[in-house]
Amino acid sequence: MESNLQHEDLLIKLRAKLNEERIKLWESPFTLPDQSISESLKDLSKKFATELSLPDNDVLSALHELQLHSIDRSKANSEFKETGLATLRVKATVPGEKPQVLKIQQTLESVGKGLIESVAKALDVSESRVKLIYNGKVIQPAPSLEDQGVKNGVQIMALIMAVNPEEAKKEDRMYLEMKSTRDDAMLLSEYADDFEDEEYIKLEDQSGKTVELPATERRALMVGLALHERGRAAAKKKDYPLALVLLLEADRQLSECSSSILASVDNVAVLQLDIAWCYLCLQSLAAAGDAAARLARAERALKRSYGEDHGRVLAVKGTDANERALMMRLHLLQGIVSFHQNKRDEARRLLEKAETELNSLRVDDGAVSALMELGWSLSGARRGLRAARGDVAAAHHYLADTSAARDLQRRRHKQDRESKALGICVDGTPVNKQLVDALVGMGYTRRLATLALRSSNNHVAEGVRLIQEQPELLEDSDIEEEAGSESPSSEDSLVDPDNQLVAELEAMGYSADEARDALRRAHNHVSGAVDLLVAGKGQPHEGMETTDAGNPSTSAASTAKKEKHVKKKRDEKKKREREQALNRLTSVIQHDEDDHLDTSLLDEEDFLAQYKSLL
Repeated sequence: MESNLQHEDLLIKLRAKLNEERIKLWESPFTLPDQSISESLKDLSKKFATELSLPDNDVLSALHELQLHSIDRSKANSEFKETGLATLRVKATVPGEKPQVLKIQQTLESVGKGLIESVAKALDVSESRVKLIYNGKVIQPAPSLEDQGVKNGVQIMALIMAVNPEEAKKEDRMYLEMKSTRDDAMLLSEYADDFEDEEYIKLEDQSGKTVELPATERRALMVGLALHERGRAAAKKKDYPLALVLLLEADRQLSECSSSILASVDNVAVLQLDIAWCYLCLQSLAAAGDAAARLARAERALKRSYGEDHGRVLAVKGTDANERALMMRLHLLQGIVSFHQNKRDEARRLLEKAETELNSLRVDDGAVSALMELGWSLSGARRGLRAARGDVAAAHHYLADTSAARDLQRRRHKQDRESKALGICVDGTPVNKQLVDALVGMGYTRRLATLALRSSNNHVAEGVRLIQEQPELLEDSDIEEEAGSESPSSEDSLVDPDNQLVAELEAMGYSADEARDALRRAHNHVSGAVDLLVAGKGQPHEGMETTDAGNPSTSAASTAKKEKHVKKKRDEKKKREREQALNRLTSVIQHDEDDHLDTSLLDEEDFLAQYKSLL
C-alpha cells in the first residue's frame, strides 16, 4: 500500500503544479499523434522534478500517465455528446491482487444490471460476485444509472470476491447476511410492542437510559442499527468488502428516518466513521469526496450528541477519555482525506492533532492484564484505564460503577415496560405486579390475572371471583382493549394493510375486504386483527366451513374455538421465529455496549506513520 500512496502523492503534487501554471497536457505542444512522449513533456518533467526535488524519470512517467488520462477523458466527453455513450472508469478491488481500472461504455438510461454485467464480463467473473459502489451507495440492478446519480467520466468502485472456493462463497454470504440481518430486524421491530418481559433490540444513550423509538420509524431504525452492528463485526474481522456493503445499507435505512431521536446518541456519527474507515482500508482513493462529506456529518453528529467540548458526556460520565478515541479516528481520517484533496497544510494539522490524541490513549499492557484478571474484557480494560488515566484500581471502580449505573437504568426501564403492559385499573391506579404474580402462583394465566385485577381495582378476592364466576366479562374486556373501538380512527385509516397478512387471513376463511379492514384497525398486527374478526367485528365469508349451518350458536362457538387454536399455534411460531432471529443477530454482534469506543490503536498508528512520511 505504501508504494501506491507514494505514487498517489506524486500525482497529487503534479496535478497541483499543472493547475497552478494552467498547463493542459492534452493540447499542443505536449501531445504527439501516436501519444508518445514529446520533447515538450520531457522539458516540463525536468522543470517539475527540479522544483519538487524528485527523480526526473518518476515525474516524466507520472506526467505521461496524467496526459493519457486527460486525452481519454477529452475523447470520452466528445463521444458522449455525439452518441450518448458514457465512459465509466471502474476500479476493481480484488483481494490479493493489484487494483485494476476498467473503461466501460454504457448509456446512462440503461439500468444498473447492464453495468454489473459488463464489469463481470470484462473481469470474467459471475455477476453475483460484483458489487459496484458510487458516491457512497451500492448501484442497484433495476433503476437506471442516471437515476442513481451516475454521470459520464465518473469513477466507480467495484468489489470483486476472489476465485478460490472459500472466498467465492463470501459474495453469496454477503447478500444472504445483509438480507438475513434486514429480515431479522424487521421481524423483531414488527412485534416490538408485544414484548412484555424482554426487548430484543433497543437504543440507549450515554448513560444507559433507553431511548424510546417512535412507532412510525421503528422498523427503519432497528434495521439500520442491526445492519450497522453486523457491518462493524465484519470490519473487526477485516472483511472490508462485506462490511462496506452492510454499512452502506445501514446508512440507507437510517437516512429514511426523519426522527430527531438519533441526535441524542452517537450511532450516526460512528456509522459515518466506519464507512470512511472501510474506504481507507480498501484503498478507495476516489471516494475521498464522499468520505469528506461523511466525516463532516460525523463531526456535526458528535457535537450534537456529546455537547460542546463534550460537556454532555462529562456531565453524565465524569470523563470523555473514551469518546476521545472516536475524535482521534475522526481527525486521522479527516487528515488523510485532506491529503488526497491536496490540502497539505490542513492534512498536517489534523494528523498532528490525531497523533497527540492517539498518544493520550495509550495504556500499559501490564495494567490491561491486571484488569483482565479481575474479570474485565480486553476492550473494557483499555476503556477503564483511559478513563482513570492508567490507575488500575481507579479503572476497576470506574468500570464497576459504570456497569452498575447501566444495570440500574435497565431495571428501571424494564419495570416501566412491565407496568405499562399491565395497564391501569378501573379507578385509574396501576395494576399491582406483585398481585399479578400471586394470582399466577395460584395457577391462573398472567393474562387472565391481569384482566381480573384491572376490573377489581387490585382486590385479589374480587379478582378470583370474576375469574371463577364471570370469566366472559374478562374475555370481552380483553377483546375491547386489544382490538380497539368499532369505528376506525383517523390514524387507523392511514395504515396500509400488508398484502401478505391479508392473504394469511383469507386462507383462514375471511374475505379480502374483512381482512384489510381488520389489519387496518390492528395496525398490521395479525393477532389483533384475528381478535377483531373472532369478536364479530368482521365475519367469515359464506364459503367458510361451519360445524352446523342450522345452529348459529354452535357454528360461531366452533369457529371461535378453531380460530383460537390457530392463533395459539401462530403465536408460538412467531415466538420461535423471533428467538431464531435474535440468535442470528447476536451471533456476530458485540455484546459490549461501549465496544465502538475502543481501539487497539495499531491500525491507526500504521496509517498515521504512512501519511506523515509523505508529508
